[in-house]
Amino acid sequence: MSTIFSTLFLVLASPILAAPNSYPTNESYPHPANGICIDYTVKEEVTWTKSIWGIPKPKNNFDIAALRISEGALDYDFEPISGYENATSTYQLAGTFCSPSKKVGNKEKTVLLATHGGGYDRRYWASSYMPSKYNFVQYALENGYSVFYYDRLGTGQSQIVSGYESQGANQVELIAKIASSIRSGRYSGSIEASKVVLVGHSLGSVFSAGAIIKYPSIAEGQFAAGATSLTLKAGLSATFQNALLASTVNPPFKRDSGYVVIGDIYAHARSFFSQPFDIPTLEYAQSIVQPASIVEMLSSANVKFDESSYNGSVLLTAGEYDILACGGNCYPRFEYGVQNKTFPVAKPLETYIHPGAGHGVNFANNATGFYATVIDFVNRNI
Repeated sequence: MSTIFSTLFLVLASPILAAPNSYPTNESYPHPANGICIDYTVKEEVTWTKSIWGIPKPKNNFDIAALRISEGALDYDFEPISGYENATSTYQLAGTFCSPSKKVGNKEKTVLLATHGGGYDRRYWASSYMPSKYNFVQYALENGYSVFYYDRLGTGQSQIVSGYESQGANQVELIAKIASSIRSGRYSGSIEASKVVLVGHSLGSVFSAGAIIKYPSIAEGQFAAGATSLTLKAGLSATFQNALLASTVNPPFKRDSGYVVIGDIYAHARSFFSQPFDIPTLEYAQSIVQPASIVEMLSSANVKFDESSYNGSVLLTAGEYDILACGGNCYPRFEYGVQNKTFPVAKPLETYIHPGAGHGVNFANNATGFYATVIDFVNRNI
């Protein structure tokens, strides 16, 4: 049962604050200036195990508060998933492939497949605000690597399905399909990909790990950000406090009751940033906020981690003050060896804590130092 709650609302922790719930709009998806980029419509069929929602669906934000109380009490009799069924579905996702405009050896044949977490869409990886500081894709391109980054199911420009259908299991299968398609040249422009590295943040790390554990041959390695352990329950008392139904904020998202969103910019600050807050950066991050499915967080039992036989290269990272991954002090987590529970035979299995950062490491003041660590890992091990 603990696995079900291991990532419960990993991205929506926040204090209870009274403030207007206003969401600026930022609908631009510009390409990095140093890349040769192509936008793709990804259409893939997946067979997956669907979790069945077994309790009354929330109708308002009081129901969301009640759901948080039930979960936060650590009552293991609380089980919102009533069962499972096999499903085959076809989904359509929006993605972007970029190869470097300036080649560095043959590195462009290594493709980083980037999956964002809850709370954002693919713009988390390719910030249009101060890209020299906050754009991971631009940094990877500058170092010679190609990147495929996309909007997960239910977010951004990808297909919007019910929040009760967007789940961990179908997200895992979609990552595996995209990785295989990149290898076959479907989503990589003129580049013939020879290697793939799964890159994830938060829930994106969980789903990427689920994919590479289930299908070890899809990638040569994984980099997971915002994740110290992908199997342990952590920080539940801090989670899901100021999440609101996505249809109730201003302006509202066109989503059903299966989607919630970060309550306001102050909740965003506590959940993803660390002090001192850089307000303009926080405002940009707030402008690209996206809803997250409650079921994809509650259905993590379908993402299998135990007894992983994956023996490739893995880098697990978190910000020093990541309140969601480790309650605000991440250094002890790796010292306890929690990473070995997910990847017991991965070689090398490396860990890194980025100083001064919160959960949203890509928006930390020193984010480029974090990017440098990731690229160094890929240079040495892939």
